[in-house]
Amino acid sequence: MTFIIKKLLPLLIVLPLITSFNLNKNSPPKTFLFVLAHPDDEMAVAEVLVKLSREGHKVILISATDGKYYTIDSKIPEGDSLASVRRGECKCSSLKLGIDHPIFFGIDRLDTKNGVRNYFNSHKQLRDSLTQRIPTIDPDFIITFGPDGDTHHAEHIVVGAAVTEVLLQHNWVQKYPLYYIAWTKDNSPPDAGLGLIDPKYINVEIRYTQEEELIGLEANKCFKSQFTASEFEDDRKRKISDTTNRAYFRKFSVMLGKTKAFE
Repeated sequence: MTFIIKKLLPLLIVLPLITSFNLNKNSPPKTFLFVLAHPDDEMAVAEVLVKLSREGHKVILISATDGKYYTIDSKIPEGDSLASVRRGECKCSSLKLGIDHPIFFGIDRLDTKNGVRNYFNSHKQLRDSLTQRIPTIDPDFIITFGPDGDTHHAEHIVVGAAVTEVLLQHNWVQKYPLYYIAWTKDNSPPDAGLGLIDPKYINVEIRYTQEEELIGLEANKCFKSQFTASEFEDDRKRKISDTTNRAYFRKFSVMLGKTKAFE
């Protein structure tokens, strides 16, 4: 990477903590776009999606890939068969969460396992698809993965970075406010391998009810190709025992202007 001082310099801005996405009871319904890498990624914030939907907001999911290369079920072959199953699971989940029918970009994969050239082509497909879809959807807010990729999953990181890149490229940072899923030590399951940030960088704290949590847990059961019955139960017990019921997000912001030196 070459740094050119005369270019616009994106800088971190520490924003105040708020308890909603600039919403209040008198706000008209908003459109939330959640861009994810695979079907089932929405489970990271399932309770929040339920809450937003129940408050009358429109929630739209975009899944960059169909997740056709991983399953715990040996009876489902990788490839198109698994992709079909996982799309169906995502539709099942969306129905239970009360949100819109998901959008699938159908990108093969977003890592270099099939070669660097194929990765470049897939990344371009992702950027082009986002560039086309975002203004069509015209969301009030976009949610995706931050630089930690939530679980440090390579394809999560790529998707979050691509969304950020597209907003920067098209001067959409202010038009489509972007929020990253965020975790701190107090809301991260032990040994979950999640990307953690210092609480002072949290910009949005959403509190959800146990009822909303239970709906999210029911939606999670749609993903039978990804989790065993015991894993579903362990997840349920962990979430029910944690009564803090909070989800965090960090806003992507840039400082406009240029200087001739690093300050």
